[in-house]
Amino acid sequence: MRAITYDTYGSPDVLTLDDIPVPEPTESQVLIEVKAVGLNPFDWHLYRGDPYLVRMDGAWRRPKRKYTIGADVAGTIVKVGEKVTAFKPGDDVYGEIGRGGCAEFAATSHLNLALKPTSISFEIAAASLMGSFTALQGLRNSGKLVAGQTVLVNGASGGVGHMAVQIARALGASRVVAVCSTGKVGMVRSLGADDVIDYTRDDFTRRGERFDLIFDTVGTRGLTAIRRALVPGGTFVTVGAVGGGKLLGPARFMFASMIAGAFVREKVAALTDTQATPEDFALLSGWLDVGTVRPVIDRVYPLESTADAMRQVEGGRVGGKVVVALRHESS
Repeated sequence: MRAITYDTYGSPDVLTLDDIPVPEPTESQVLIEVKAVGLNPFDWHLYRGDPYLVRMDGAWRRPKRKYTIGADVAGTIVKVGEKVTAFKPGDDVYGEIGRGGCAEFAATSHLNLALKPTSISFEIAAASLMGSFTALQGLRNSGKLVAGQTVLVNGASGGVGHMAVQIARALGASRVVAVCSTGKVGMVRSLGADDVIDYTRDDFTRRGERFDLIFDTVGTRGLTAIRRALVPGGTFVTVGAVGGGKLLGPARFMFASMIAGAFVREKVAALTDTQATPEDFALLSGWLDVGTVRPVIDRVYPLESTADAMRQVEGGRVGGKVVVALRHESS
C-alpha cells in the first residue's frame, strides 16, 4: 500500500511516499481503509523529533524504525480482530490513532474509534478530532467551564482554537471573545464569536474587559498580562504555545505558567495530553451531526502532497485544519 513514511528526523523533506505492507490487525484491532487524515502540529513534532521531549522512547539520534505519520483518521473498516465486537467490516469510523493515518490502510485498537456520523463527510470527520477533544477537555475538565461564564480564546483561528470558540458556546458560555490575526477575523467571526480581536491592532489584556476563563493555544502573553484580563479568581488554561526551545518546546510555557500560577489567586491549568472517552466521542458526534460544531477546512491535499501539507501546517498559515484525502470528496 502507499504510505507517507520517515526514518530520520528533519523537515517535511524527510517524508516519503512509500510502498509498505498492509498492516495485519491484532485480535483487539481493526483494519481501516483510510479515506481522510486531519493533520496536526503533533505530526511534525514527531517527524522532526522536536522538542527532544518527544524522543523519550530512546530514539535520540534517529527513529527506531520507519514510521507513518497521521493521528486523526476517518475511513471504513475492512477487517476486525477476533476480540472486536463493537465494529464490523463496512462501518464508517473516525478516531485518533497516534501514528499511521497517512496510508491507504491503518490498523488500530477499536478503543480509539467511534462510528462516523452519517451526516458528515470523511474529511469533516478527520478534521474534527484532536482539536475538538483538546478544546473540550481543556474548557470543561481543566477550565471547569459552566453555563453563563465568559470566555476568551487566544489563538482562535488554529486547529484547536477555532473548535474552542464553538465548543465554549456549546457548553453554555454567555460570551465568547476570540483573538486572531487580521486575515482570519472573518472566518472566526463566522464561528459564532461575540467579538473578535485582531491581535496586530489591539492587546486583549489592556482592553479593560475581564473574563471568567481564558483559553490559550499560542502562549503569546505571560501570566502577568493574562491576569489583567481575568476576573478575580478566574481561570487560565494553556493547551499549547509557539516556540519554547529544543528541549521542552510548548511545554516550557505551559510548565512556567503552572509554576507561576501557584503564587496567584487565579487558577492556572495546563492540558498536556488528551484521551478521548466514549462519552466524549458521543458528545462530539452529536454536535457534528446537528452542526453545533463544525471544523473549518483550510485546504485538502492528496496523499502524495503530504509533505507540502505539513509545510503549511508548520508555517502556521492555516485557518482551521489541513486535511489529506485519499478519496477526495466535497466537505
